[in-house]
Amino acid sequence: MSKFLMIGVAALGVCAGTQAIGGTYIVEESRSRYITCYNKVYVPAKVQVNTRGIKVRREGTAWEVSGDRWNYVRNPAVYIATRRTVEPDHYTLQTTGCP
Repeated sequence: MSKFLMIGVAALGVCAGTQAIGGTYIVEESRSRYITCYNKVYVPAKVQVNTRGIKVRREGTAWEVSGDRWNYVRNPAVYIATRRTVEPDHYTLQTTGCP
């Protein structure tokens, strides 16, 4: 308990010894008529694309015959991709330094 008290007193002494000296002063400043300025920035739409949206044909296997050659091949499934707009395109204003 006494160690904690001594650390607290030491910290209080350090804080009291490092006081900031404040003052006031006057500066000349030319103020602009602009309060704030913005740049217009285009933000493109965010679109979610599902490559396996609508199934057209299921996967399967087939024989391909070419003259005397027979090939057993795999045909992957066929889909129509679907798109869903997550966030539409828009403009946003970003702050800049005024002239």
